[in-house]
Amino acid sequence: MKVIPLLEGIFHVDAKKEFHYLSDDVDVKRPIDGYNLIVRPFLVQVGEENILIDTGYGSEIECEPIILKKLREHNITPNQITKVLISHLHKDHINGIGTWIGEQFVCNFPDAKIYIQQREYDYAVAQSNNSYDYERLEKLKSFKNIVWMNDENSGSISENIQFEVVGGHVPFQQAFWLKEDDDIIFYGADNLPQLNYFRYHAAFKNDVDGIKAMEDRLQWEIQAKEEHWKILFYHGKRTDVKQF
Repeated sequence: MKVIPLLEGIFHVDAKKEFHYLSDDVDVKRPIDGYNLIVRPFLVQVGEENILIDTGYGSEIECEPIILKKLREHNITPNQITKVLISHLHKDHINGIGTWIGEQFVCNFPDAKIYIQQREYDYAVAQSNNSYDYERLEKLKSFKNIVWMNDENSGSISENIQFEVVGGHVPFQQAFWLKEDDDIIFYGADNLPQLNYFRYHAAFKNDVDGIKAMEDRLQWEIQAKEEHWKILFYHGKRTDVKQF
């Protein structure tokens, strides 16, 4: 399996949770107010499959979505993406799924199967905060290539992909394991967004259930060391992938 980090960029997030693209320089200075956030989807290649894990915030440079630009730099076209795995629907993880062309929101990955938890969608559209882009969430219902997952809390998407509804950051967040022979790639989404979260055995206030997220990290760290996982860090500043 090959992992390709797709750094979308560094964003300043203000008190209203509005995102402002800064650059792709991870050394941007810490702001006086709000915080800076790195957004980094991942492409995993397994056999003939190109699997995208989360899709970024959807920012554009010269009218081209950054995530498509990053894929193009690796000679991957949008139509070559075979699966898109969505951990949860916060706007920095889902907005890159499509692009506005006039008043139409068009899927960026029309030939892929897009895996989204139905319960996560139902939860997201019932909220009223700026963590979600409700206009884009509404448009998702018109996409014909979404696989709405709602029957099981864990299982297999394919021979190489396993999922589990872990909650924590949001009630129905998913984690993913991609496996081939003895290789295991793990993505814990925002329950484990950065490597340094392993250093602090703490519950964080930005999680709906911080204790659950903390307990997940403790268990994942043990398993990662025992089974030599390769872990992907979506918001990691210095470390995007670490082999244990």
